[in-house]
Amino acid sequence: MNRTKNCLVALIAISAMGCQSDTGVRDKKLSDTQTASPAKPPAASAVVSSTAQNPPPSSSISVPHSDQGAITDSSSYTEVVGQEGVVDWTAGIVTASGIGFPPADVLNSTQALLLAKRAAQSVAYRNLLEAFTAIRVDSATTVKNYVTASDEIQVKVQGMVEDAKILHERQLEKGGYEVTLQMKLTGRVSETFAPKNSPPVKKLVAETLPTPPPKSGMAYTGLVVDARGTGVRPALVPRILTEDGQEAYSQSYVLAKYRQSQGIAAYVSDPAAAKAHPKVTDNPLYVKALRPAGNSQTDLVISNAAAQTIHGVKDHFEFLEKAQVILIVDRAGSS
Repeated sequence: MNRTKNCLVALIAISAMGCQSDTGVRDKKLSDTQTASPAKPPAASAVVSSTAQNPPPSSSISVPHSDQGAITDSSSYTEVVGQEGVVDWTAGIVTASGIGFPPADVLNSTQALLLAKRAAQSVAYRNLLEAFTAIRVDSATTVKNYVTASDEIQVKVQGMVEDAKILHERQLEKGGYEVTLQMKLTGRVSETFAPKNSPPVKKLVAETLPTPPPKSGMAYTGLVVDARGTGVRPALVPRILTEDGQEAYSQSYVLAKYRQSQGIAAYVSDPAAAKAHPKVTDNPLYVKALRPAGNSQTDLVISNAAAQTIHGVKDHFEFLEKAQVILIVDRAGSS
């Protein structure tokens, strides 16, 4: 275990020596270069700077997102993690930035730009790793808990971070350079941290119990749980529990291909955004959360009557199996 922890520390600290960040240049734009190609973090020797300073305070990164990249709007639920990381729980992505400067003894401007870019990339990968390992997996664990407990997970996490895409990069004044990285929380992340292989077959209520039909007469197209005011915290693998502690929804309900492509649930901070989200389309079933649960308060408790509404109709299991679940949470959130 000590060896594994040491490996993690070394991984997070890679290239930290000699890196320099500067709060005074973060908002000064000289140029912007957009790219979507993945890049590997440079070796530690590529990070060069004449001095080292403390990193600037954590701040939210607002970047656009889509299926390939990302959005950000007023309804997205974001959370600051680590020193320079931001998780967009609506889009299912995590981003982190890094700033680097060249050493004072560079030969020319071309070399200075190259070394500053390498330094910025190294800091960005370090910050992304720190942010990713701080993410809550469920009510009891974070990614870091998995990494420190398993060499196999450590290698997988390192590979995920190394494969992150460069979202944007730019030159700064005084020879500085900034790089922002982005990685998805679906795909390999879901496969690693939500590995169940089959949905449960047992319902929480008998099919003979009456269940109110949709008011519109149309079949429900997903589940929206209104958790505003509960203080629930986002996680990769949340659960929805009944008042009796039974699982009304969890990773076990979701088919593997949907877990990997969509994750277990998405978080929004606006009811209108929930209804418009492609996970649930235009006619979702709404239920109200009673309170959070679990050590980290990432699980939600709903009433037994609400669970009956969800489980009392056979067709509802189709949208649970496809992870068509949205959680509405309070706009303000922090790690």
